[in-house]
Amino acid sequence: MIQPLIDHIETFIPVSTALTTRIQEISDIKDIDKGEFLHKPKRVCENLYFITSGLLRIYYQKDSKEITDNFSAEGEWITSLYSFMKNVPDNYYIQTLEKSALIIINISHFEKCLQDFPEMERFARLLVFNHFIRQSERIVSLQFHSAKERYEYFCQTAANKLLRVPLGMLASHLGITQETLSRVRAEKTTF
Repeated sequence: MIQPLIDHIETFIPVSTALTTRIQEISDIKDIDKGEFLHKPKRVCENLYFITSGLLRIYYQKDSKEITDNFSAEGEWITSLYSFMKNVPDNYYIQTLEKSALIIINISHFEKCLQDFPEMERFARLLVFNHFIRQSERIVSLQFHSAKERYEYFCQTAANKLLRVPLGMLASHLGITQETLSRVRAEKTTF
């Protein structure tokens, strides 16, 4: 049942039988309906979520607007990273956009696993490193790229999510209005 997670980890590090057993022991497997919240503001995010199927988003509210930070789908992780790592409440929501199957690992179990298996510490470091690279690329995109370039980059790097993400949420993620997104998409289809 946790094989997709083991396969994912093995793309970073070798996974021993002992580590597989530990991961199985600390993992909780759940199916979550569309529209459910895994995390809400003013709470500490105590879990990591590995997605075996489905689509989730992480977002915050500013005034009355929802600002989508990111989307995660099959084979990816989602958590409120700052809250998870610092053990403090934050302002993020994590919500399922589709019925989703998740492998859930609690922070205390994850930290103990990192202590007991040094290779898992390497895995966690590589995972965080990859996350920061993607976030840096996103910041550069928001600061220096046109709406069209941002949309094209999303199409290239998140093709598995493109047709599954509501347009308003995608526009918010790209830092543009829904009208601008519609215009950019119309230009793309006329080629």
